[in-house]
Amino acid sequence: MQIPNRVSSGVYGLDDVLKGGFIQGYPYLIKGGPGSGKTLFGLHFLAEGVRNGEKVVYISFDESVNEIKRQGRDFDIPVDKIDFVDMLSSFGILTKDQIYLWTSSSLSEIFDFIKAIEEVAGDAKRAFIDGIGVLSDVIRDGALYRRIISTIVRRLSSNGVTTLLSAEAYEDPGRSMISYVVSGEIILEVRERDGRVLRLLKLLKFRGDAYIGTHYFDIKQGKIQVYPIIEFPIQRNWKKEIVSTGNLELDRMFGGGILRGSHIIVSGKNGVGKTNICLQLLMENDKRGETGVFYSFDESEDIIFERFKKIFNYEPKNLVFREFENISSIGEFYANAVEDLRNLNPSIVVVDPANVLEYYSVSKNEIVGAMTKLENLMKQSGGIMVSVLEITEAMDVFHFTGYGVSQFSDYLLSGRHIELDGELLKAIAVVKNRFGDHERSFRILEIKDGEGLKIGEPLREFAGIISGHFQKVS
Repeated sequence: MQIPNRVSSGVYGLDDVLKGGFIQGYPYLIKGGPGSGKTLFGLHFLAEGVRNGEKVVYISFDESVNEIKRQGRDFDIPVDKIDFVDMLSSFGILTKDQIYLWTSSSLSEIFDFIKAIEEVAGDAKRAFIDGIGVLSDVIRDGALYRRIISTIVRRLSSNGVTTLLSAEAYEDPGRSMISYVVSGEIILEVRERDGRVLRLLKLLKFRGDAYIGTHYFDIKQGKIQVYPIIEFPIQRNWKKEIVSTGNLELDRMFGGGILRGSHIIVSGKNGVGKTNICLQLLMENDKRGETGVFYSFDESEDIIFERFKKIFNYEPKNLVFREFENISSIGEFYANAVEDLRNLNPSIVVVDPANVLEYYSVSKNEIVGAMTKLENLMKQSGGIMVSVLEITEAMDVFHFTGYGVSQFSDYLLSGRHIELDGELLKAIAVVKNRFGDHERSFRILEIKDGEGLKIGEPLREFAGIISGHFQKVS
């Protein structure tokens, strides 16, 4: 069986969604509302052809050519090497005397119209037909409209032209006339959540192997970037072994240490020591001469490194700090993390706090999906992943994670506040070790400047700590 040739979309990350790009010589549809990015996708598609030395054609039914060129220059698109055709001006489409004119008896105008498109794009390698849905205003006969569109794309395909068509998203996804005559359909959406704008790309259909579904994208730094949350192969040789946390008592709580290639969830309410426990793990990893990565959605690099110095009297040498203050989506975070895994080969990655990612996604389920895929990538390379989860429920309400994701972890360390003899204390416990036995008691955690984590003896004389209503037992 012959494998069809693929052509790059010219859009960062979209080729990963399409598993190599568009299939050469096939027609594709991109739909979306005003300002969703359809024209920019088309310009990037043509710019990739220019870089490859191909003849490319932009056929416009919507905006003026001058306006399109201005947009292209703003994004460093080589518009001077693209052939532009203004079909609105060439055929007077939508002018007063021609609107709703084309019917089955208008064969002469229709043949001239199709022939004109074939003449300007028939010998091109790529064509972008922008705003072709405008024809539906000229052709009220649905069957005729479909036959005209079908004839255009079929003739271009027969000449080996890879064609991208754009249209406004009026009908339900996948139900427009054009949808039935193309080999793939992309829907662009813009959603707002908690004041943040999320751009979504939905691959609705694709005749070939591709990641059908919803993906994030953004328009920044002069280009479009698609951020698919998909698994990328990262295979490295590593030794399956237990490593120390660097704290003897914490090792005992985990059952002897932490297995490489595992996922740890550290959960608890604000102020129970979650971040400092992560710093302990990162410090010990750093002392082994291995790379660690800290993804922070809460505190700055200066504050974290000051904590290392003040609490642990230590200055990391192999720690890479990433502060995410203004990412566009959970997809962008995932893309950055994958790049770090490929380039840095970290032995440990900390995400603090992971549940902040909910504000950069369309649903809570996507956090689970993204973190699970990231966990799988870490397992492939033998790295340890640490997810910090902030529990937001009231202090007298206990949850392991607050997200129902404890089943996805290999280790689960939970922290909570307890009141003892009139003093508010931090208490931690390991409640899960997928690989073996672990200590099953809470311990008091103290954090002392210059001394690090001071973990007390197991609180075996107390019962009910996990519920918050505990008492001393005889």
